[in-house]
Amino acid sequence: MKKILGLIAGLTLGAMTFAQTGIVFTDAADETYDKTATTEFHFDFGSDITLETINESATYYTDYFTVSAEAKGEGHAVTVTLVEDTEMSRRVIARFLATASSFKTPINVNGTDWQVKDFVEEHIVVPD
Repeated sequence: MKKILGLIAGLTLGAMTFAQTGIVFTDAADETYDKTATTEFHFDFGSDITLETINESATYYTDYFTVSAEAKGEGHAVTVTLVEDTEMSRRVIARFLATASSFKTPINVNGTDWQVKDFVEEHIVVPD
C-alpha cells in the first residue's frame, strides 16, 4: 500500500512540475540576435508566473531597466528595456528573472534550459 501511495504522490508531483512552463527567451529564435546590438529583451513567462509577480519584481530595478508585460495565451509576453546600456544593467536582469520566477525556473533558449546566471552571462551581458 505504501508503494502505491508513493507512486501516486510521485506522479502527482511530476505532473505539477511539468505544468509549470517557466520562462522562454524569445529573442534567441531569431538567427540575427546580437546581444551587443540590443537594449531590449523579450521573454514569454508561463502561466505559473503571475502578472502581479512580474510587475512587483520589476519595481525593484527601475534604475536599470523597465519591464512591460501583457497577456499572451495562458502566460505573459514580457519586454525588458535597458534604461542605460551598461554591464551592470544587463547583469541586474538576472535578479529580475530570479525574483519573478521565485528562484526556481530555468530560462529556456531554443529548447535548452539554462540556469539564470549562466543564461545572463551567455545571452545578455556584454562586458564593458
